[in-house]
Amino acid sequence: MSRARIALAAALLASAAGAEGRDETYSAGDQQIWIEYIDPIEIMWVGPNLYERTQVLSGDDIEIETFATDDLGVGLLGVPAVVTRMHATHSCETGTPLAYHVITLGPLLATDGPLTTCVELVVSVTNDMILLEEDPMRQSGEDGEAWVWRPGEGFSQ
Repeated sequence: MSRARIALAAALLASAAGAEGRDETYSAGDQQIWIEYIDPIEIMWVGPNLYERTQVLSGDDIEIETFATDDLGVGLLGVPAVVTRMHATHSCETGTPLAYHVITLGPLLATDGPLTTCVELVVSVTNDMILLEEDPMRQSGEDGEAWVWRPGEGFSQ
């Protein structure tokens, strides 16, 4: 085998191994969540197993911000859900373009979003809603971006 073919084979194996190292898998109640890196994007899948899963998102740098899938989270929201953040495609004068999604899990799998913004939002789960706010420690009277997500209603400001 020529050196070029050996080098090409080694490069292909290394890139495949690197992609597998970036893939992530999570358990969320009776569902599984997969984030698979497929150069140059990531794809997020949800389902009970590898063979019965649904693609819910694709994009750049998908991160799970919050899980509301345990007894406490489901008790607060009424549904199991996860909040994701990824790079968005809109432009910003300042900050990084971001897109947030809420994915409700279970038999009625649904994706709400994107909520697009140019600031990082802090995510918290409270009674019957998910709160996404720019700076939860800001003083009253200071401006800051804040959004609410409610099951069945989606995002509102």
